Amino acid sequence: MRIRIGVDLVYVPKMAEMLEDEGFLTRAFQPSELSDHRAEHLAGILAAKEALFKALDMPPRWDDVEVYQDRSGRPRLRILDGAERPHIISLDLSITHDGEYAAAIVAALLSEEDEDACQHPG
Repeated sequence: MRIRIGVDLVYVPKMAEMLEDEGFLTRAFQPSELSDHRAEHLAGILAAKEALFKALDMPPRWDDVEVYQDRSGRPRLRILDGAERPHIISLDLSITHDGEYAAAIVAALLSEEDEDACQHPG
């Protein structure tokens, strides 16, 4: 098994500007994620998705991933049906906001089948 970590930081004022771009919102977010249009909320979701892509060493495909809250209110990640899925055993996500920034960190536990795929040469 291998643990992979991804982290991302989003500037909330830039996200506020992006809220005017419907095309971006459609590409980057699931309809369920757009129930709260506050810039800091969406910046946290975007940071979570980017952190996941970094942890899994995958190209960003925002519409393949959904950020949601479990019953206790904890943020979770769901890789949607049809999306590329490495051999993920578990994912853990933390999102934080402070002032003009939102940040997220993802820890992914992968099975041995993906260890070679996640290693970079040299």
